[in-house]
Amino acid sequence: MINVNEELDILHEIQQLEKKYGKLVWYARSSSKDDKNKAVSMSLKNVEDLHPTEVDNYFKSESPEWTHGFNSGMLAGMRYVLQIVEEGKEAADTDFPMLDT
Repeated sequence: MINVNEELDILHEIQQLEKKYGKLVWYARSSSKDDKNKAVSMSLKNVEDLHPTEVDNYFKSESPEWTHGFNSGMLAGMRYVLQIVEEGKEAADTDFPMLDT
């Protein structure tokens, strides 16, 4: 059995992963025409700086669709778990998969 502090650590880790994969999914959905907007360009650069390996893997991968699918699946999974904790399983089941970015 895990204690309350361990539960909080696990929840924090899931929240961090949800943020990470949310940024990576948004990044993959952004197009080069969007980078003419200064705020978008800065956000793209921020994701590149925070997650250089993942961004690099996306562009150098032989199947970027697989990488984007993996990131989308991770985002959906992390949001599902967080929603179960916050709102219950019924709400999580109703909203799954939540991939809005």
